[in-house]
Amino acid sequence: MQNDTNEYLVYSNFMKNDKEAVVIKHRQNRSWGVVLKEKGRPDFIQYYPTHGESFAENVADNFIEGLKQL
Repeated sequence: MQNDTNEYLVYSNFMKNDKEAVVIKHRQNRSWGVVLKEKGRPDFIQYYPTHGESFAENVADNFIEGLKQL
C-alpha cells in the first residue's frame, strides 16, 4: 500500500493480482493522478490536470482490470 509523500496525497488504492493503482492528488498544483505499479516494472505516475477524482479512479480500475497497459 502506498503512503502520502512530499509530492502527493494518497486517496485510494486498487489492487488485483500483481497490479496496484493508487489514486493521488498533487500537493502543489492539486492535479489528480494515478501511480501504476506492476510486479517487475518501475512505478509509473500520471497526472490529469484537467480531470477530477472520478477520472483518476476510472484509470486505476481500468489498469488493474487489464484495460490499460503500462
